[in-house]
Amino acid sequence: MSTEPGNDPSPRVGWRIFPAVAIIAIGVLFLLDNLGYRLGFLEHGNGWAVLVLLAAFAPLARAWDIFHARGSFDADVAHHVLCGATVALVGVLFLLDLDWSIWWPLFVILGGLYTLAPRRCHRRDHPRHGGGDGATAGR
Repeated sequence: MSTEPGNDPSPRVGWRIFPAVAIIAIGVLFLLDNLGYRLGFLEHGNGWAVLVLLAAFAPLARAWDIFHARGSFDADVAHHVLCGATVALVGVLFLLDLDWSIWWPLFVILGGLYTLAPRRCHRRDHPRHGGGDGATAGR
């Protein structure tokens, strides 16, 4: 396995924790509000949407780190940029109270961009990618 900066798979998990927890928490808060549990801060404008925008920071920062380490815009960088852009778009739609029925095609556009992005190889040492000892190939 390569030891170049940005190729180590272990940092991938760390950058996902903050945005994942933030997005899940916001979803739970909305669900509780929809179920009748009144949460006061949800009734005071859309300032809470800044939390969603903050969640977009992690994948964008990861994209920058990978780009800086490798010196090129590759599949991993594209993936993280598109993930960050999607989360940021959700945050902006909420923050500016934009009509989702008008702006939903932006998600289709992001999906199209994602399909144009180069394919990612998660682990080069994984048996399915031709690496490793093959001992776990049948699992």
